[in-house]
Amino acid sequence: MRRVLYVLGSLFLAIIAIGALAIGYAAWNGQALDAESKAYVDAAIPAITSNWSEAELMNRATPELRASTSPEEVDQLFQTFSRVGHLVVYKGSSGQSLMSYVAGTGKTISASYVAKASFQNGDATIRIGLLKRSGQWLISNFNVRFDSAVAARLRQMST
Repeated sequence: MRRVLYVLGSLFLAIIAIGALAIGYAAWNGQALDAESKAYVDAAIPAITSNWSEAELMNRATPELRASTSPEEVDQLFQTFSRVGHLVVYKGSSGQSLMSYVAGTGKTISASYVAKASFQNGDATIRIGLLKRSGQWLISNFNVRFDSAVAARLRQMST
């Protein structure tokens, strides 16, 4: 009986040690991924929005994002966005990365950020989603929301 308790206790301690190491690794790696993804977002958003460049977005887009939008749709969207003018002040982003493991599909590294920016004719909130594939961050989602006054002016201009 004593031997069984000794073996079970040792096994329990080993499981706890492995769990602690896994949590420590995830936390250390997670901080690095957060810094890396934030730097990517803080470089990508000004590159895309300074002159509302479709090419800058599509060069950074996942294949799924490119496949889900036609060049005409992106062109029309960016023509609308360009009416708010050039980027005046990029106020930075906040968000984080996420590492997940799913049976059958493996490891996925993603990130989600929200950024604020001021343009010649108003302010916007930009939500951006990222995926890391083959060591490279790619944009999986790009959403721009203008403040209500700017949105109203854009609707007026398009009618």
